[in-house]
Amino acid sequence: MGGTLVCKVDHEAAAVTATAALTAAYPHLRQETSPHPALEGCEGVEWSSIPGCPVDVPVVLRGLLDPDAAEMAERALDWLVMSGPMSISATMPAVVPYLLRLTADPSIPRRNELFGLVLVAAVLSAPTDPDNAWDLAVSGPEKDHPERALCRAAFVADAAWVRRLLADDELLVGLHLDEGERASLVQAAGL
Repeated sequence: MGGTLVCKVDHEAAAVTATAALTAAYPHLRQETSPHPALEGCEGVEWSSIPGCPVDVPVVLRGLLDPDAAEMAERALDWLVMSGPMSISATMPAVVPYLLRLTADPSIPRRNELFGLVLVAAVLSAPTDPDNAWDLAVSGPEKDHPERALCRAAFVADAAWVRRLLADDELLVGLHLDEGERASLVQAAGL
C-alpha cells in the first residue's frame, strides 16, 4: 500500500454545483441587475473571460443581499474565489471590489462572514518572499500566481473602502481583529 492518498477538490465543479443549488432554491436571483449600489458594474464584468470562473457571478453576488439566500450564496462564493485551502482563485481579484462594498454596508446579511473573506483575500494575496524557503514552499513563487498581484491591485484601487472597514466600530467590535489581520489589510491596500 505504501502510497499517500491525496484528496483534491475540484473548486470549479463545486462552484457550479453550489451556484446551481442557489439558483434552484432562489430563482429570483437570475434577474438582470441589482439596484444595490455595492453591485454597480458587476453585470458588465466579463466573468466568463476569467480562468476558472464557470458561473454567473452576479447571481451569487445578488444572493448575498437576500437574507434567505445569503448563507447559500456565501458558500457558492467561497468555492468560486478559492482555488484551494490556502490559495485564492483568479476570480478573487474581480470580486474584491464588490466584497469590500458589500461588507461596508451594515444592512448586508452575513456581513461578518464576508469580512472574514476580505481578510482571507488580503492574507493570501500577500507577495511571497523569494528568500524564504518556507514561504516559497507554502505559497509558491509570485510568477506562478498572478492572481495575488491582481488581488493586491484591487485592494489598492479600493483602498478607501478598506479604510472605511477598518474604521467601522460596529463591524469590528465583535470580530476581535488581531494586529496581523489588520496589517494584512493595510498592506494589501497599500495604506
